[in-house]
Amino acid sequence: MYAIEMKDYGDVDVFAEVTDAKTPDIKPSQVLVKQHATAIDPYDVKFRAGVMGTSAPTPLINGSSVAGDIIAVGSEVSDFHVGDRVAASPHLKSYAEFVAVSSKQLAKIPDGVSYETAAAVALGGQTGYQMMTTDLDVRPGESVLIHGGAGSVGFTAIQVAQTIGAGKIYTTASGESAVFLKSFNPHLHVIDYKKESLATVIKDKVDVVLDTIGGKTLTDSLNVLQPEGRLVSIVDNNDDPRVTNSFMKSNGQQLAALLQMVASGDVKVNIAEVAPFNVINLKEFHSRQHVLGKLVLKFS
Repeated sequence: MYAIEMKDYGDVDVFAEVTDAKTPDIKPSQVLVKQHATAIDPYDVKFRAGVMGTSAPTPLINGSSVAGDIIAVGSEVSDFHVGDRVAASPHLKSYAEFVAVSSKQLAKIPDGVSYETAAAVALGGQTGYQMMTTDLDVRPGESVLIHGGAGSVGFTAIQVAQTIGAGKIYTTASGESAVFLKSFNPHLHVIDYKKESLATVIKDKVDVVLDTIGGKTLTDSLNVLQPEGRLVSIVDNNDDPRVTNSFMKSNGQQLAALLQMVASGDVKVNIAEVAPFNVINLKEFHSRQHVLGKLVLKFS
């Protein structure tokens, strides 16, 4: 099969095409997916650069979003069948023509949702959904602060919070991203973090915070959080008892729920660009910084 491997950890030049990679064998609990689209997520970029560690031996296939058709089903899988359109966020392996995926991570793509859109929400969008519905367990009427609102995690989290019925929703952004969020929903309280401080804008302390930045952003957020409030960070930790560090736990049921929200129009997906899956475009997309919207590679 055709795949793009990381020969080592480092800059984008570690990527190389492999035209004769072995098609993965599937375990009884897995399915084999023929890829139609995969997204570029910040996790993938950090992993390639070695920021997430370098313990996994190379060469390896990077990539964490799957969207395609099932072409084979393991003997223990009963809820999915050959021909189903599916999406998932496995750990690695998605920069390839075929991917073996655990059925527990798998979700069917609803009618009207494209492969590109499903790939775009598989990791970042699923993270935002999980943080709002499970880790922070946002309740109707609660005020929310979501950092990095124009990113895939933050943008999904904002929309899920709206659907839950959250009260005031604050989010941070700057420049083009701030303009985008204000035009998307004029009722959002968009804080330009380059010009404004959280304490200046947020007069009544918030009930929950989703931190996607860490460092000073996390500590500043504690100053505007209720004494009994909840802060979840996906990038950092803190000794304050209100703080929990968390990460996305890939789950087919929660991805299916998110994809249904996309199908119904409750969650919009911002895709910046779609390009053919090849090593040139993969290197180009991995090199981009501060992109407004998701970058997606499409398999022919």
